[in-house]
Formats: sequence, C-alpha cells, structure tokens
Amino acid sequence: MTAVPVIHLAAAHTLRIPSGELAQRARERFGGELRRAGSFAAGPAGALGILWTSSHGALAAAHAALDEGRGGAPVMPFTFIATQPHLAAALLARQARLARAAFVHVERDSWPSLLHVAAHWLRECDEVLVGWVEEGAEKHGIAQSDWCLLRRRPAPARCEPLAEGAGETVSSGEWIARLAAWHAARRDALALRAGGEAWRFVAA
Repeated sequence: MTAVPVIHLAAAHTLRIPSGELAQRARERFGGELRRAGSFAAGPAGALGILWTSSHGALAAAHAALDEGRGGAPVMPFTFIATQPHLAAALLARQARLARAAFVHVERDSWPSLLHVAAHWLRECDEVLVGWVEEGAEKHGIAQSDWCLLRRRPAPARCEPLAEGAGETVSSGEWIARLAAWHAARRDALALRAGGEAWRFVAA
C-alpha cells in the first residue's frame, strides 16, 4: 500500500439544520442559483478538492421522482438532476476553482477511509474538503453536514494514520463532532477509530 503523505487539518465543522428550514437557508446563503439543486449543494477557493459521502443520498429528490413517474408521466428534468448528488460539484464549481470533486458511497462507519483518498488528492490540490451529508427524514428531521478541511501545507493540526486497533472507537456520526471540539482547544493528541480506520491528530 502506498504511504499516506503528511497532511494537515485546517478546520472541522458540524452543522445541523431542521429539514423544514434547509431550502430557505440555502436560498439566503447562495441566492436563487441553488433553488433547484436539491439538498446536496453548497461552496470555498484555491485549487480545491471536494469529497463527500452519504448513507442514503438524495432521498427527498428520489421520492419526488418516483411520485412524478408513478402516473406514467415523465420525471421533470430538475427533479431528475436533484437525485444525483455528484452533480452538486457543477454548482460548486461556479463558486470555487475545483481541482477535483467526487460523491462516493461508503458504509457509515467507514467514513474515515475517505481521509486516505483526500491525502492522495492533496498531491494535486492545495486543500481538500471532506464531508458527510445526510438529509433529514421528511420535514421534521435534522439535516447533517459535517466537514473537515485538509491541507498539504502546514496548518493548525497534523493528521496521520495509525495501526489498526489504535485509538478510541467512535461512530462516523461522532467523528467530526469530536474532531471539531478537539480542534478548538488542540491540547493533547486525539486518536479516533471507526470502521477499521484509526487516525491521530496532533497540534502542529
């Protein structure tokens, strides 16, 4: 296996938005450009890579497409587009110079494996934004948007993979929240494990 390059953590952030407020808040933040983009689009700058995943994908758009097609009528184009989370990269590209972008599906507790992908992307990107996005269930659920910003240049914290079995075991859902809390203080090193992946974060 190819050695993982040295990478640095610049920021970690978690966001929870009631599903009923999501569309309005997206319009307020990004303007009308995103009004037909579904729930997966949102954007920063530089030679940027964006890598994100989800357990369930664009469920609301998929249900809307099924409802439209149930009567035998064709699915409306924007409904169809919103079912494909990877197309959010096209919208992001309008607001940032993207070097690479990908939406991938991994098992929920295997989210940290994306850090390996991000580390290799940093050979051609200045920064990589790695995230986990989930739509809330119906209107009363909570939408999840968790992100880490990784850099190849020195940043507040250094990241390194650990041997299997090391680190405290947490769920992928807790991973970035724990990392964000640690990043705010950056005292002792933090070692986390999920889905067989273990990483250590040390203040630079």
